Amino acid sequence: MTNYSSDNRNKAFSIWLKNGNVVDAESGTVTKADVGITDGVITFVGAADRTTADVVIDCAGKMVVPGFVDSHMHIESSMVLPATFGKAVLPWGTTTVIADPHELVNVGGADALRLFLDETDKAQISVFTVVPSCVPATCFETNGAGHFTAEQMKPFLSDERIVGLGEVMSFGDVVAGESEMMAKLSLFDGRPIDGHTAGMDEAMLDAYVEYGISNDHECYDDEGVLARYHKGMNIYIREGSAARNADALLHCVKEHGLDVSKFSFCTDDKHLSTIAQEGHISHIVRKALEMGFTWGEVSKMASFNPCRYYHLAQRGNIREGYVADIVITDATCSDISCVIKDGKIIDKSIINDTNVMQNGYPNTVKFKTLTASDFVLSAVAQRNAIKIVDGQLLTEHVTLDNGEYKDLNILATVERHGKNGNIAVCPLIGYNIKGGAVATSVAHDSHNVICAGDNAEDMAVACNRLRDIGGGYVIASDGEVIDEFALPCYGLMSPLGINDAITGISRLEHKVHELGVNQNIDPFITLSFLALPVIPQIRLLDTGLYDVQHAHFIK
Repeated sequence: MTNYSSDNRNKAFSIWLKNGNVVDAESGTVTKADVGITDGVITFVGAADRTTADVVIDCAGKMVVPGFVDSHMHIESSMVLPATFGKAVLPWGTTTVIADPHELVNVGGADALRLFLDETDKAQISVFTVVPSCVPATCFETNGAGHFTAEQMKPFLSDERIVGLGEVMSFGDVVAGESEMMAKLSLFDGRPIDGHTAGMDEAMLDAYVEYGISNDHECYDDEGVLARYHKGMNIYIREGSAARNADALLHCVKEHGLDVSKFSFCTDDKHLSTIAQEGHISHIVRKALEMGFTWGEVSKMASFNPCRYYHLAQRGNIREGYVADIVITDATCSDISCVIKDGKIIDKSIINDTNVMQNGYPNTVKFKTLTASDFVLSAVAQRNAIKIVDGQLLTEHVTLDNGEYKDLNILATVERHGKNGNIAVCPLIGYNIKGGAVATSVAHDSHNVICAGDNAEDMAVACNRLRDIGGGYVIASDGEVIDEFALPCYGLMSPLGINDAITGISRLEHKVHELGVNQNIDPFITLSFLALPVIPQIRLLDTGLYDVQHAHFIK
């Protein structure tokens, strides 16, 4: 614990936290101390004989730790606007996020980025933003915005809310030195540049590091962690709704004795309903503590490190002069008793918010009326299927032989930006829906409509209804829509408040599982990644079935 002068000992404070076990996340130490807060800033840490304060909280037996920071995430994946998202995560101790709005920007370009920044100003959490680097993610699919170029990025560079360049998924462009990608990397020279290294070999990793790409959130095993760690990359331990990597990665750090200063926590993509069930960054914090990491180590990864990575001065720690973002909790982080954000005590009842925000967004879901005939499998498609891997974003390419797999579903990707009307279809293994179909306009990263079903008639019904409501999720069975949840903001986010959004999402999750969908997967997030051509092995784009490993379409 840093020792401070006694000048502040007898001053009046807004909030006084006494007798707590205070974590210094930089040094990794825990000290019994008092903390004084004035005008949103920590103004005293130490032992005080006497003081006065507007609010005094006895923290005896409690941990007093810096607010949690999500080092990489997409607010769009919560399916609500930033203000509502902030209300959902604050009671769980998340006070700051590093957001990459590449979902919105893929649909709406620079205008969508401006809207996102304006919406973040309404949030109670601190939202820092990285500029999406790969819009579109590849040249093989159709998005709404077209190319978001380095020239279009320039006006955003001076915005204090912008802290770096978003995840560079176009790894082929980096290795090849493609001119537009080089221009983007040059713009952010000296600033944080996020990585996305799923499926990369050593040569590609070397190219990434050479161009200043400093972190990765796609590790899922020891081999991936160690390869990146030894190349000096910062590694984000991810636990979202679909990608459940925290257990394996935390074990790797522990068993190999790795330096925790190279690690931080992130969610990447996490639904409100999952947050409501298990928490946010707090969920990873609990896992780390259960594995024997100390509070000093955990706070370094959960708070201090991401602030250091993104050059967020005076954040992520409990020291004099730092922003007063503080969590008061028990030793296991099972009971968060108080969250302080910018020096203000958060009323935990905000999680019960039901306010509805105004909806003024254009309908970005545009395609012809579909019929069952649009979902017929071609001869090539009949032989090549996508197989879902439980608990992962990875998929497997399966060549079908004479009824080897039962309960095959049909997967379809439909271009939804009104550009070309493309429709691609293939078999799907491991989703297991029976007697119906589910369609969504959330399909990373180009966000075309993706639909899975066991019959073409219900698939057509679900997709057509999705167009009518401006995007979201639709479930159809026996030729009728049986439930829906609208996401009218660019087909990605709802204007609803927390409770209404959670209720709607949870209701649809339950109904989809009632139709037989694999209980070991998140039915919506898993579906939404089946069109993302930067994660191995195989994906269905609006332009066809794409082999990520070998970088070619299957014909």
